[in-house]
Amino acid sequence: MKKDIDWLIVIPTDSLGGGAEQLLFNVASYLSNKNEKCQIVFLSKKRSGMWEVLENKCKIKYLPTKNLYLGYLLFIPYLIGLRNASRIKNTFSSQTLINALLGLMKKFGILKNTKIIVRESNSIFHLLKGKKLKIYALAYKIGYSKINLVICQTNFMRTQLLEANPWMNKKLKVIVMSNPVDLDMINQKSKIELQEKYDSDVMVAAGRLVPVKGFDLLIESFFELQKLYPNLKLIILGEGKERINLQKKIDHLNLTHKVNLIGFVKNVYPYFKVAKLCVMSSRIEGFPNVLLQMMSQNTKVVSTLSAGGIDEIPGIFTCEINDAKKLAVTVQQCLIAETDNNRAVFNQYLEKRTMHSFVEKIITEVNQPKVVS
Repeated sequence: MKKDIDWLIVIPTDSLGGGAEQLLFNVASYLSNKNEKCQIVFLSKKRSGMWEVLENKCKIKYLPTKNLYLGYLLFIPYLIGLRNASRIKNTFSSQTLINALLGLMKKFGILKNTKIIVRESNSIFHLLKGKKLKIYALAYKIGYSKINLVICQTNFMRTQLLEANPWMNKKLKVIVMSNPVDLDMINQKSKIELQEKYDSDVMVAAGRLVPVKGFDLLIESFFELQKLYPNLKLIILGEGKERINLQKKIDHLNLTHKVNLIGFVKNVYPYFKVAKLCVMSSRIEGFPNVLLQMMSQNTKVVSTLSAGGIDEIPGIFTCEINDAKKLAVTVQQCLIAETDNNRAVFNQYLEKRTMHSFVEKIITEVNQPKVVS
């Protein structure tokens, strides 16, 4: 007799360094706590061990390769075997190539009776160029036609997706759903105190050390800010390929004792809590989960307008992307502003984004037919 898998969640790696991975982790945790039968498949070997806390709730499979592209190929026979032994009711994924692969498996009849639910993690047609964009455009064309539900994080993301793929408008159900926050988990993690003690005011940023996060601009803006606020320091949480370049910039601007690249941390909330101000400097985002995390802990939050919907968030201070001087001015405005009232404003905003409402809306939407206009 075949076993039921209520949710098959497919992820590239077991890192929790990005917003998409954190969301899938939270969704898997929520579903398993609701006694849904979940299986998680990573397309690569176990590295971080960050998902071990779910091993007693979900079945977790790591494919035996370090090469992610080989992982895509290995996933196909694994999925066929899994389908032969199980009834897979739903799949959920949030990476375009994985989304397309699952859609292709439905197209070929391997997941014929499975509902394929995918989430767009970025505005691909706004983010990528050249050969990589062509690969992703092809993935949409050949892999998305049988997908049951496409979730976009913002109206901007949905608009650019449909403009680049007009065929989706009639064929697919493409909806906008705001990213959820797990307030219970946040409250637990925020109670943990930092071992480090800071004897001066700190400004905190977080994210992968990659160009799109704009940390080079943040460091440049901090160079101007520290002239006005000599006791202010900058902490950047995260790891990535730009570490060497960012450290060179820090050294070049003689900020070695004022800017600290902490590296990846499992719990960002205590840092956001002790910060004088939290800042997001990205050039482009899908919708930044880190911004919501900052809002949960701090009343002074600055963000570039790097994603649709940021301008609609009450209480945060915003500026245009790619402008270190404007970012510095906006941070200064936030530092001197009275923001105590933001606690109630932020709480009200975050309470509308519960994990329960997010998952329940997915279930409702995927079971309702697309309305043809």
